Amino acid sequence: MAALEPGGTSGGAEGRYARLAREHATAEARYRVRGERIGRARILLFVVIIVAVVALVRSTAGAVTAAWSVALAASMVAFAVLVHRHGRVRDAALLHEQTRIFYEIGLLRIRRDWDALPPGNTVAPPGHPYAEDLDVVGHASLARLLDVAGTGRPSGCLASWLLDPPASAREIRARQDAVRELAASDAFREELGVLARLAAASGVGTMDRLVEWCDRPAEIGPGPWLVLAARVLTASTITLLLLQLAALLAAPWWMITATAGTVLLAAGYRRVRAALPPAELRAAPFRRRVAMLALIERARFESERLREIQVRVRAGGGAAPELARLARLVVWSEVRHSPMLHGVLQWLLQWDLHLGVRSERWRCGSGAHVRDWLAALDEVLALGALATLSAENPEWALPAIADHDAPAVVEARALAHPLLPATTRVANDVAVGPPGSFLLVTGSNMSGKSTLLRAIGANALLAQAGGAVCAANMRLPVLDVRTSIRVADSLERGVSLFMAELRRLKEIVDAARARPGGRPLLYLLDEILHGTNTAERRIAARTVIGHLLDAGAIGVVTTHDLTLAADGPLREASRPVHFTERFERVDGVMRMTFDYRLRPGLATSTNALALLELVGLGGGSTAH
Repeated sequence: MAALEPGGTSGGAEGRYARLAREHATAEARYRVRGERIGRARILLFVVIIVAVVALVRSTAGAVTAAWSVALAASMVAFAVLVHRHGRVRDAALLHEQTRIFYEIGLLRIRRDWDALPPGNTVAPPGHPYAEDLDVVGHASLARLLDVAGTGRPSGCLASWLLDPPASAREIRARQDAVRELAASDAFREELGVLARLAAASGVGTMDRLVEWCDRPAEIGPGPWLVLAARVLTASTITLLLLQLAALLAAPWWMITATAGTVLLAAGYRRVRAALPPAELRAAPFRRRVAMLALIERARFESERLREIQVRVRAGGGAAPELARLARLVVWSEVRHSPMLHGVLQWLLQWDLHLGVRSERWRCGSGAHVRDWLAALDEVLALGALATLSAENPEWALPAIADHDAPAVVEARALAHPLLPATTRVANDVAVGPPGSFLLVTGSNMSGKSTLLRAIGANALLAQAGGAVCAANMRLPVLDVRTSIRVADSLERGVSLFMAELRRLKEIVDAARARPGGRPLLYLLDEILHGTNTAERRIAARTVIGHLLDAGAIGVVTTHDLTLAADGPLREASRPVHFTERFERVDGVMRMTFDYRLRPGLATSTNALALLELVGLGGGSTAH
């Protein structure tokens, strides 16, 4: 495409995806049928060729021989045409198939049907401060929500935006501009996503091997004298062979030059082999990435970040044409996987030496740009994934990113959890901060306290990646996120639940005091220190929260302990809110419902005993 085209329909993303999935399913079926017909025609023509060959062998009459010769030539030409046509039809069927799957995955993503989506294969780094608690990776996770191509993993760039320290406010705003532009271009994003899906299917590790090869030291290929001698011998072999075929030479002198070339190649093969593209490289992954890079090169961008990426992609003669040139070299190098053919070409033409010279020339000229070309492509894929999330959820907002000197406050209106379906999630207005205060969330079991923590944290991560948030609007500064929600003990390391949580809390307090990059810290603590008795838990929890307040951090603490901030400094610092439930007995059966609405003040009800009765364990006597 020559320019970004505005997309979207009044039916919304879900209706559009369903319609396009049906259209591509129909086209796929049509091409499959056409491919089967061409396949049958190829078999028929092959039979005709065999019959013509047999007839020519047995023919004695000149006219009959001529007729069968014409039939054989015509059949072979037709067979070659059908082979070419068959390949194109199969490629078209594959393209429509993968495009159909792309839109079907989009539907599953919009519906948050985690069980039906392709499985993810990204794991959280060990000991990461929030990845597991906030579901950055895993079954129902941000990684799978942003896995637009359905390849099982987000782009490396997007993963770093979600898992590594956040960027500056200026950088985040630049990403937002790019996301806003790409969100308005369904055609560009979706074509890029389909190509990314095809590229992943054709091989992921190929690009890593390419970068390793391009990063090798220069001048590792064959020396100039070896190259000159090989060219002279190869040209002599071809010339002498043609002269013998033309009956101008009686003896096979070409065998002498070919053998001499083979000996020469063997003498310098170590340097020749170092110059060749790695044997693991395949041409198919190149073609898909060439198509993606060409798409980026052709586009007309408005945002500063996308224009900067385009400049990087066009550097060094252009990523698409240069990688296409390398792809041709890789195709020629694939002959190494056919030992018999490779041996003949080595003997006659010193194949690897000439290929190595051209490959080394490409590597020294364009290899220096490869890492940045692929990094630029990865960044566009990351921005495209965030833009797709925005386009699929038009009611979400791109948040306002406060400047470095603004008060450390997170404010959101109608904020909800981005991983929940739109039909079930409940939105709440939330305000966290300024420093010296914390949000104290109380409420009974299953009322929504942990979900609120994860909603705040997940949206903060999306915001700082440059994406839209599941809220009507949101404002926040650039901040570090730390959580203590799913802390587990370790039998292998001999660490109790209480000690494991203490270690996590110590890391959070240390991070709040350090303020790396001058960023404030947002902490999210769920049922703090629940691995010990009530009296000690209250004292320890107050101590930890006091350290965080003194360090200037802002955060949210959930608890069942209504007296946690009943007096002292925590009472002045806390801003209590709560969730509640409703009980009713219908036909003698206790029923409990939640509205998941956040209310001011401390909780006024509990439900542990009611839940005991609800599961059939209530009404028993106390054991002595």
